[in-house]
Amino acid sequence: MVGTLLRLRFRVLANTLARNPFQLVAVILGGVLAGLMVLLAVGGLLVASTAPPEATQAVVVVGGTALVLGWLIVPLLFDGVDRTLDPPKLARFPLRTGQLMLAMFLVGATWVPGILTIVGSIATAIAWRAHPPSAGVAVVTGLIGAATCIAGSRLMTSVAGTLLRGRGAARISIAVLALLALAVPLALAASGGTRGAELAARFTAAVEMLGWTPLGAVWSVAGRLALGDPVGAGLAFAVALGTLAAVLVLWRLALGVGTSVTATGRRSDRPARGVTGGRLGPLGWMPATPAGAVAARSLIYWIRDSRQSRQLILLPVLPALMLLWWQLFGLEWMAIATGPVVASLLPLSAFAALSYDGTAFAAELSAGVRGLHDRLGRAAALLIIAVPSVTVVQVAIAVIIGRVGDLPALLGLSLCTLLVATGVVSVSSARIVVPVARSGRNPFSAQPGAATVSILASYGVALVTIVLTLPVVAVALAALVAGSPLLGWAALATGLALGAGVALGGAVLGGRVLDATGPAMLARLRLIRA
Repeated sequence: MVGTLLRLRFRVLANTLARNPFQLVAVILGGVLAGLMVLLAVGGLLVASTAPPEATQAVVVVGGTALVLGWLIVPLLFDGVDRTLDPPKLARFPLRTGQLMLAMFLVGATWVPGILTIVGSIATAIAWRAHPPSAGVAVVTGLIGAATCIAGSRLMTSVAGTLLRGRGAARISIAVLALLALAVPLALAASGGTRGAELAARFTAAVEMLGWTPLGAVWSVAGRLALGDPVGAGLAFAVALGTLAAVLVLWRLALGVGTSVTATGRRSDRPARGVTGGRLGPLGWMPATPAGAVAARSLIYWIRDSRQSRQLILLPVLPALMLLWWQLFGLEWMAIATGPVVASLLPLSAFAALSYDGTAFAAELSAGVRGLHDRLGRAAALLIIAVPSVTVVQVAIAVIIGRVGDLPALLGLSLCTLLVATGVVSVSSARIVVPVARSGRNPFSAQPGAATVSILASYGVALVTIVLTLPVVAVALAALVAGSPLLGWAALATGLALGAGVALGGAVLGGRVLDATGPAMLARLRLIRA
């Protein structure tokens, strides 16, 4: 049965790529870029192999931990999980959960990211080539680490997809999970136990701690052997095996719950939901103009369409991780960059706004909505959600890292980044169509090549955003270095002025592009849904 599922999956993949050359090019380009990253990693491991064992251990543990985190977080940022073996679609067939898990795992292991992750994980043995026993152990632990990455990614997308498909209590669960994600870094930041320690000592302690966590234990086993600590290596190996077992158990439970929720939600005998008269939500309080109507519809999508609301999960998660990294390694620039990073990520959800609309975009064309009104409405909906979110995140970061006096400069940089990114996305989203999951399906599923398109487009948006915000970056950095309140307020004023100008200019330019290419855009939207 597993073999049949895999054959069907690759047949569907081949047919999809043959029908859409653009996706084929994206897949090839993504594979080449990922291959180059693996080559760079192998080169780094070769260099690390010539260093003392303590330094080699630090490189392997930190790099391995970052790899696991990448597998857990990147699918939440970009569309890229194969949807061929989506559990709800296979629920009607006589498949055991174990068979489905094995098939989904093999799909992840036999596709480009999985293959390259396995290769890179096994390549950690290169770092221990001066210690043959450790190199042999690194091959085994590398395979365990790669399996943890692939299964952990499936677990994350299964849990998040199930929660986002639900309503009410499910969305409250997301908020609870998000708050829990903040608990560890907030506790560490509040304790400030190693704030006065030297950077080298703090880094060594952080590597030692990461080597005992579920994220880093598997990568520390070989190094502990090389450092003459077989007992510690055995305990770390037990943690690694326990982590993989826990991930598999939780994934199995998540698959069962997700399939049950979906099946229950599709019962045909459920009573139709009624709508109370006069309660129109955003349609009732937004201006009765074309731009207002588009903004209201976009706000409804933000609330009800899990493909967009999934971005809100990252609001607490990313700051939590960056604060944790700051507390562990003393890298204050990571904490300072948290606000701008969050501000730059939220507009990426609007990058695929037309793709999320799909053929429903025809309603705008038939109604004669101008491109400018479309761009202004979508930008307004994004900013209604993003401005308060970014402000709260930035204020919290300033309080935690003890830079309340620099809040004007930090807010100026973050809000400028948000507004500029919104303007850039208003133009880019009028030109580029991204293959996305259809409404109602797992929000983290995607067509082949979608992740490459999303990532490359995100790089382009980020590059243009950085270039346009350089004047404000310069003023903000000067304010932070000099500790000047006057420069801080200047950064805030400059950031708001520059950001507002770019956001408005992007809406105008994007509107003109959309007016000129609207029918062609609709044709492309029909093509990617075929």
